[in-house]
Amino acid sequence: MNFDNQSSKKPEPLHKMNNLASVSLCHVCGIENAQVHYGAMCCVSCKMFFRRNAQLNLSNRKCVTNGKCNITIKSRKTCRYCRLKKCFTIGMQRELLRASHNRQGTRCKLTRKENAVRLTSTVHPLDLLQNDRSLLKNEQWTCLSNVIHLFDEKFPVPQMRNLLGAQSIFPMKIRMKMAPTNMLTLLNAMYQGVYPFATSITHFTTLPLNDRSMLIERNMRNIGGYSGIVLSRDADVHSSPIFKIGFPEIYGSQVMDDAIKIYKNTDQDSTLVKLLIPALIFSTGSDLLLPINESKCDHFENSCHLLSNAKQILEMQNFYVEILFKYMVFRYGFKEAAIRYAALIKTSLDQSMCSLNGREVRKHKQLMDTIVEQTEHSMASQNETVLY
Repeated sequence: MNFDNQSSKKPEPLHKMNNLASVSLCHVCGIENAQVHYGAMCCVSCKMFFRRNAQLNLSNRKCVTNGKCNITIKSRKTCRYCRLKKCFTIGMQRELLRASHNRQGTRCKLTRKENAVRLTSTVHPLDLLQNDRSLLKNEQWTCLSNVIHLFDEKFPVPQMRNLLGAQSIFPMKIRMKMAPTNMLTLLNAMYQGVYPFATSITHFTTLPLNDRSMLIERNMRNIGGYSGIVLSRDADVHSSPIFKIGFPEIYGSQVMDDAIKIYKNTDQDSTLVKLLIPALIFSTGSDLLLPINESKCDHFENSCHLLSNAKQILEMQNFYVEILFKYMVFRYGFKEAAIRYAALIKTSLDQSMCSLNGREVRKHKQLMDTIVEQTEHSMASQNETVLY
């Protein structure tokens, strides 16, 4: 399937990037037009920063926020410790620095004997895919960038932050009373982002209406809960009174404990979590829950349980899984990529079980019924618009 040809049918601002340089973001500060330097994707500024500071011993340094600074284009000069730590985290390697430069960038005069000692004393780890870390093609880099931008655009982190901020003006007694309602509002926002995100993916829009409806019905709970991990992290939901008071009042303490455990165990690289979501959208059997409209289906052979072309959908899923895994190999090497990928799948399954445990909660069931009904209505309306 030609991704670029399909994307031209439905132009998006995200599709204006014409080459790898323009769609690649610096993995340290987030600025555009990054390239591979010292083993990772970064901008020129972060490249020069790493070159100057790579030999620093982080164990002898301190950070006023205990290493939790958020490194962006605006804040990258405020904390050398966190910026350098992030450089190492994304895969930048001291070994790739030119041996003829010291950390100030000046040339060192080494005798022939010193060079010989240096070369023989350097032991590089075995990495069979070291030369294959740029396997992602340009169209795959474009798709990867589009997925990340679509997630940030379609899922409502700013609205969630605004809701959390608005509650701070109320007295604690009122906040406690409003917590369950506001928690449902936050959950609704998380799940409402699934459909706009899915329909912005070109592969999804090419499927028949019945297939799109079945995939959304099967996977919305899991995707909404899974994406909610990143949304909660970005909006800092778990530290708010709305979550601490409202969530256990709705779901009970056990489901809350499970949710917090999943949240803490999820990979800290949010890009990986976001890249798995398209693969979950095209999943034909990951949902541990029964379809909502069970009354429509008297037996398994009923058409509402069948997809028109399961093989085609699996090929679409493989397309996004391949992008995710190649990106992980690019970032972390093959061994670490395999470990992280397995952890992502485990997180997805754990989230499915958590959703299963919360399914019988009346308020949650009402929320999900409303969301699915609205989504199906939107899909039907969109299909009618296309036909006419």
